[in-house]
Amino acid sequence: MKLEMIKTLALTLLIAASLLLTLGIWNYKPNYDDLENTESSYTNEPLQGGQEESRRNIVEPSKIIFSANGSFTSFEDRNQQEAFYREMQEWSLTGLEEGIQTEQDLPDRNTYTAQLIFPLEVPAGAIRDLFSVEENAVGQIQRGSFDRIFVEENRSGTVELLFYNTEAQMSIRADVQNARAADVLEKYADIDDKIAYIEYTGNKGAPIYIPQGEPEINDLTFSVDTFTTTTDLNPLLNSLFTDREVLKSNRIEGGGRSYSDSIRELRAYDNEKYMEYINPIPENRTIEGSELVSQTINFLNAHKGWTNSTNDEYQLYQLNVQRNEVTYRLVYNEYPIFGENDKQATIHITWRNQPYKYDRPLFKFGDAFDYGEPPDLPSGGEIASYLENAKGSGSIKDIALGYKLIDEGISVRLMPAWFKQDNTGWSELDLSEMSGLGEG
Repeated sequence: MKLEMIKTLALTLLIAASLLLTLGIWNYKPNYDDLENTESSYTNEPLQGGQEESRRNIVEPSKIIFSANGSFTSFEDRNQQEAFYREMQEWSLTGLEEGIQTEQDLPDRNTYTAQLIFPLEVPAGAIRDLFSVEENAVGQIQRGSFDRIFVEENRSGTVELLFYNTEAQMSIRADVQNARAADVLEKYADIDDKIAYIEYTGNKGAPIYIPQGEPEINDLTFSVDTFTTTTDLNPLLNSLFTDREVLKSNRIEGGGRSYSDSIRELRAYDNEKYMEYINPIPENRTIEGSELVSQTINFLNAHKGWTNSTNDEYQLYQLNVQRNEVTYRLVYNEYPIFGENDKQATIHITWRNQPYKYDRPLFKFGDAFDYGEPPDLPSGGEIASYLENAKGSGSIKDIALGYKLIDEGISVRLMPAWFKQDNTGWSELDLSEMSGLGEG
């Protein structure tokens, strides 16, 4: 009898265990957290501090150089550079009917007053976005690109613009119709507070202009306002995922979250303050350069993705039409910012009629609470002298003074440094091993 009771009790325990196991399986959830798919998740609120931008605000020169009697200068106050450019953008252009002229030499320094130098080859189609252009001339500026604009004042007192491609030696000439254009040019050319620049011609391309004296920009530290939580990212999630009801969230090792609908994925990193997004859609056709810029700006405007502050902004800095890639770089007081992790300093988009890849910072600058002393950097004259004899310096396309972004956790530091541009892009000029410049 006791044996039968033991068997009955054992059977009862097995059945109970089976029921508990079944219940556990039914209620098991993998290591995903369902997002709240309530109506409140669908919001038209922008990214934290986000705003819209126009193409004429995003496509800007990195330098404006004035030429007079064989000497070269630029603005000491970087705000005057932007002010001059904004006044230029009020000009109306005509005379573009000739279109692109090939095999054009670089203009002689004695024929122009100023040149605007851009950090990339800007599609010629962007001219109609930057200036007012005659409707019948629009078709003449669909092809080609430019990386410099030369501003010339004629003897008659009128002003001409020459959009020039230094690599292809192509140009597009335009007449400025505004009666006061010459006055604007002279006003900014005659400003006393300018700094001297050195014209370096040792490279194979167009001249490089380097500020002659010792750098006088300070080491800066900022508090940062991050937006990495699900609530912060809702504008992005709504823009990038077509069905929020199937969206799952998973914690990332090291801090952060991933969001996926089993096809697309967005990974937001808390500590590093940036995100990566991929939407593995098939390859599609190459998009014309100005249209590629236009579509990516419209995409960013849709969720107010320009998260800059008062003294910083994003500028178009790189364009790869073959790969449909666009890079917008963070710039502070007209000085470019390059990150140790460059995803903290750039918005990078690969476009296939919608974003295929989208990497961007997830913070904006707060208050500046520490102004360090200017660093002990070589003067522009010393940089130019070194380039005269440095191996591989002929491949350098440009030299710029800018900031290196250093992430310090609750703050971000902007450390002044010299940078070079070559065929591989922008990188810091290695001052500790100067003999290695240009190698590799």
